Amino acid sequence: MNKDLYHRKAKLPESLKNHLQKSFEMVEGDSNTEGYNRNKELRETGIVSYPVIKRIKNWFDSYNGDGKDSPYILNGGDRMSKWCDHVLDGWRKGLEQGKNVKSNTGMENQYIKNHEKEGIVVNPHDKHEKGSNKFDTAITEEIKKINQLFKTIK
Repeated sequence: MNKDLYHRKAKLPESLKNHLQKSFEMVEGDSNTEGYNRNKELRETGIVSYPVIKRIKNWFDSYNGDGKDSPYILNGGDRMSKWCDHVLDGWRKGLEQGKNVKSNTGMENQYIKNHEKEGIVVNPHDKHEKGSNKFDTAITEEIKKINQLFKTIK
């Protein structure tokens, strides 16, 4: 499902941009300080792509400091961490809900994707048939009719 999110982008709220600006001013650091460049880029662009949000979330998930060091503050602290979680959860729930609605209204299973096997496109919604059935349905119908006739004659 996450591959469906790679094209998504989110606009950074003004309040969060202001928070990042205050965090930037509060920390005395240079471009070598972890989070310095990310903070600067986020404030300048105001747009965050899915891969960037994932990297920020991963950084917070693997962070094991006390929350008072420069990298944590430059990355936006708890406020940025919660915002990333909120955006990702919203996107994921939106995709999930869309797929559920489509499935519940009678559309084919939205969780199964077409794929290829040895260069042949395979549609998972097609039922698997024996070799003679999947190539020529007209012949199959004729054979069924002949078999029905034989059954009535017996």
